[in-house]
Amino acid sequence: MFVGRRMTRNVVSVTKDASVLHVRNLLREKDINQVPVVEGRRVIGVITDGDIREYSASPASTLSVHELNYLLSEMKAGDIMTANPVTVGPETPVEEAAKILNERRIGCLPVVKDGELAGIITTCDMLNVLLEVMGVGTRSSRIELSIPSDMGEICNIAAIVKELGLSIMSMVSTVHETEPATRFSVLRVNTDDIRELCRVLRGAGYRVTTKYEEQ
Repeated sequence: MFVGRRMTRNVVSVTKDASVLHVRNLLREKDINQVPVVEGRRVIGVITDGDIREYSASPASTLSVHELNYLLSEMKAGDIMTANPVTVGPETPVEEAAKILNERRIGCLPVVKDGELAGIITTCDMLNVLLEVMGVGTRSSRIELSIPSDMGEICNIAAIVKELGLSIMSMVSTVHETEPATRFSVLRVNTDDIRELCRVLRGAGYRVTTKYEEQ
């Protein structure tokens, strides 16, 4: 999955000369948390609702609403934006974009193609990808498995599911942090009753968990 397939294409943007009051009102009107700052179609910065709150906080206790709005109308987006923001291309894998968002502790990444703004991808978009990958929103049930990190184990599990007349809606598998020889897998199947599946999987030697257990 690539950023270009998950990004918002019709991006709301502002210029560096836009007043901060205009940007604040735009964020509220569009119900968004950040907006790219552009020169033509070239991204030169990002301004967020957090930036606006930060620059509004100090005088807010002593100024009236009217005086604060006047102050924000005089301040420009270019004065408080984050300049030269991190960007990605449409061809960037979504997991790489998620890694950047997490490591940089930022809420969005402008998407740039041929030097021009092509879209934007946000932490909310990443959460939607996670929900989709995990199969949430479909008629299904979820189980957790601890399986050996051996070749063919996932095929064996898929065969068991198929023999019971079920389908795998999603399966996410990661190496156990403290036990490299073990994989931790989350399996979602298309049934409300997983008792027989759990019984068969346990009979095949897999550790099956359906509710939270302290480690």
